Amino acid sequence: MGTVLLNAPKDPDPGGLAFPSYVYTQSPSAGAQPSETGAPSPSRVAMPVPEGFARVAGPGGIVTTIPVGWLVTRSSGPGAMQATDPADPNRYVRYGGAPVPSTDLVESHVDYERTYSATRKNFLRYSLGTTTYHGVQALDWDFEHDVPDGKRRAHSMYWRVNGIEYFLYASSTTPRWPETLPIFHTMIDNTTP
Repeated sequence: MGTVLLNAPKDPDPGGLAFPSYVYTQSPSAGAQPSETGAPSPSRVAMPVPEGFARVAGPGGIVTTIPVGWLVTRSSGPGAMQATDPADPNRYVRYGGAPVPSTDLVESHVDYERTYSATRKNFLRYSLGTTTYHGVQALDWDFEHDVPDGKRRAHSMYWRVNGIEYFLYASSTTPRWPETLPIFHTMIDNTTP
């Protein structure tokens, strides 16, 4: 299983901050409480939770949805959580937010792709470009590369709000990508900020 560091710098917990993750079984606007102790439910997410998904809050104040039953753990990189399919550890999503790097959004990820792709066998970029997400510039990156047991596909999106760079990321083996991509789209449709 490959690991992707999605954000630089590589300090796992900048400034000694702790990033709890909370899983909701209903919309926080309906009064749900987090499954772990900590901050109260965010009220800025008013849309209902899609069937088969659970609301989660993560680093930087990100709120999104993941499939019900997926195992949430801290991921590598600053401000990153990972939710893994319990039936397939090679299929997972990541989400989070951390203080904005000093470099431009596009420049930082183009540079990262250059480094990342140089160490991956048969790296293939499907897209790396800008889009708009919630009214701000975002970067969309879709790629594939060889891993020991075949090919791995991944898709991610990054955007910045109020000094925080947020991201969503989904990855699976290429044969499972058609059933993983809709999860990524559901996260995009149900994420704030």
